[in-house]
Amino acid sequence: MSKVISSASHHAMLFAFIAKRTIDKFGKNGEKAVTDGVRHYGEQRGHRMALRTLADGNQLDVENYLIYGEWSAAPGEMDLRFPRYSPEVRMENHKCPWYTEWEKRGLLKYGAYYCRDVDASLARGYNGMELKLLANRTLGDELCDFVFAGCSIPDERMAEFAAKREKIGGKARMPWEYHIGHLYSAMREAIIKAFGDEGDMAVHEAMDDYKNEYGQEAYDLVLQYADIDYNAMPQYEGIDKK
Repeated sequence: MSKVISSASHHAMLFAFIAKRTIDKFGKNGEKAVTDGVRHYGEQRGHRMALRTLADGNQLDVENYLIYGEWSAAPGEMDLRFPRYSPEVRMENHKCPWYTEWEKRGLLKYGAYYCRDVDASLARGYNGMELKLLANRTLGDELCDFVFAGCSIPDERMAEFAAKREKIGGKARMPWEYHIGHLYSAMREAIIKAFGDEGDMAVHEAMDDYKNEYGQEAYDLVLQYADIDYNAMPQYEGIDKK
C-alpha cells in the first residue's frame, strides 16, 4: 500500500504550521498577513472555477459555483449538507478534515484564520457573490453555517443542476498536491510581502515543521508545485468530454 503524502489533512496542517509560525512571530501584523494570504488563495481558486465555467459556456451563478469545485474529500472525511436551495442557498458543514486535524493537535486557534475567510474569498473570486459565514466550528459553534446572499437555485432547476453535477464528475478537480502547492505559494507571497526576509524565514521554519511531520517526500512535493501560475486555468478537458 503506497504512502499518502498529499491529502486534505496535509493541506490543513501546512496552513496551521505557516499560520502558527507567522502569528507567533509577528503578532497582530502576522494575523493580517495570514488573512491576506488566505483571501488571495481563495480568490485565485474561485477565479479558476470561473474560467472553467466560462470555458464550458455556462453562466457564473451559484448553481455552477457548486458544480465546478476543484477538490473532493476522501470518503468519510466530510459531512456537507444543503438544507435549502431557495430562497437562498444554505450550506452546512458538520465534519471536515481541516477541523479534525486542528482539533486533535490543539491548533484550532490558528486554523480559524483559514475558516473565517476562505469560503467567502472563493465566492468573491468566482463572481463577486457574498457568502455569509453565520457560524464556524473553529470558533466554537456546533457546525459551519453559510448562506449565499441573494442567490438561489429554484425548484424547477434542481433536476438539471443534479444532472450537470453528475456529468462533470471529477473533471474540474485538481489533485491535493496542486492545492497544497497553491496554499504554500499564496501564503508565502503574502508573508514575504509583509515581512521580507523575516517572513521568508517564518515560512521556511513552517516547512521544516511540515517535513518533520510528513517526511522529505511530502516536503519536496510541496516545493515542486511552488512556482505554478495559480491564476491560470489548468488543462481542462471540458464538461462534455466523454
